[in-house]
Amino acid sequence: MTILKKYKFLLFILTAFLFAFVFTASLKGIDKYTSNDQYCISCHVHTHADNSWKQASHYNNKSGVVVHCVDCHLPPKDHMNYWSEKIKAASKDLYSFHFTDHSKIDWEEKSMVKHAKNHTYSESCINCHDNLFPLHLSKKGDKAHLYYKNNQDKLDCINCHLDVGHGGKKMHKPNIAFLQKDKITEVFKEAANISNFEDFTEQIPDTDVSFEMVAIPKTDTIAPFFMGKIEVSWNEYKTFLEETESEGRIIENREDVDAISGATPPFGDPSQGWGMGTRPAITMTWHAANTYCKWLSQKTGKTYRLPTKEEWIHACKANSTEDFFFRGKVKDYKKSKFPMSLFRSPDEKINEYVIWSENGNERTALPDQVKTNPFGLINMLGNVKEFCSDEIHINGTKEHVIMGGSFNSKIEDLLYHKVDHTQHEAWMITDPQIPKSIWWYSDCTDVGFRVVCEFPKKQSKSNE
Repeated sequence: MTILKKYKFLLFILTAFLFAFVFTASLKGIDKYTSNDQYCISCHVHTHADNSWKQASHYNNKSGVVVHCVDCHLPPKDHMNYWSEKIKAASKDLYSFHFTDHSKIDWEEKSMVKHAKNHTYSESCINCHDNLFPLHLSKKGDKAHLYYKNNQDKLDCINCHLDVGHGGKKMHKPNIAFLQKDKITEVFKEAANISNFEDFTEQIPDTDVSFEMVAIPKTDTIAPFFMGKIEVSWNEYKTFLEETESEGRIIENREDVDAISGATPPFGDPSQGWGMGTRPAITMTWHAANTYCKWLSQKTGKTYRLPTKEEWIHACKANSTEDFFFRGKVKDYKKSKFPMSLFRSPDEKINEYVIWSENGNERTALPDQVKTNPFGLINMLGNVKEFCSDEIHINGTKEHVIMGGSFNSKIEDLLYHKVDHTQHEAWMITDPQIPKSIWWYSDCTDVGFRVVCEFPKKQSKSNE
């Protein structure tokens, strides 16, 4: 007993050391067991994760090195947040595995950058790719990585390398094929003729593309004008791209398009894989939208342009005096907090007229999914936000007004007078080109535009 008292401190140290050794060994064993790919796949409910991983460059590459699940989806093992992030990820996956309806999970949506970057770590990328300027890197790659190094607080590796872990879409390579002209057999010979102030269908000469224009009546301060029934669609915008293609220069010296310099090839798919056709064209810059209007004016012999903020509000309100043209107030369509949510559900009438955050599935929609406003316009409040011609200065930087909500918008952002603006620099942050494109936004997928056609002044008197 005397000996134990004499050496009790030493025994305490030995016991603590033994406990730490056993705990560390057990923890290491647990970590190893829960870090192999098969363990991750056995619990993870994403049924396509395994196949898409094996198709990607992190699995199938010249070096033969295989990058495993934990290498990308957890911080490096020596990182202070490794265990906390591992426990957090495991908890989410276990809950999803046992309590979530897997058939209702939209994996295409979750693979978008804004969601995917919540499950990857730039520290892990740098842990493997510690040399950002290897000898084999191209000049463009050098410039892009230098840009990343100078803006690490704003960028994630996955912004430019989304495809390396799952898939292989080559997101950041020039998409030359996107601008290639489609073959057509019959074309319109001339544009539509405006004789009266009434709705008409515009025809783009030398193409098979047409679109509807709606007559918007005058007010005390606004002259009568025509506005596109829907946002400029991919059908219409691709016609402009095809005719003015080739690195920003037209191919043929044609009088009707000679003054217009067209867009350079985009990186990846500007439509985000959501489909084109009559869906709204997106990801173009304000400059590109304005250039399209100039091109369309030359093609049709009319004056097409972007709407002013006042014109847009007038066309959207359609003489309504309430918060929304389909009646009701913000509170009618807003979810109540608990416990009031037990007694009152939000009015779903809004879903008949607007594509917004509650029904948009985080992507653009076809125009026939909603009803028109009283003037006959579709998706004025939702689907995509819309460029206006007005300039606005933010912290000394020139931006342009944007009106209307989008598939990402909350109810408060769908009001007529809610004014937003472009964020040109922020929306170009992950563009890998130096200098950056003046035609395509790399980080904005919910803004498009709608055209206005001026009614000839000499005929304006016919509109009362």
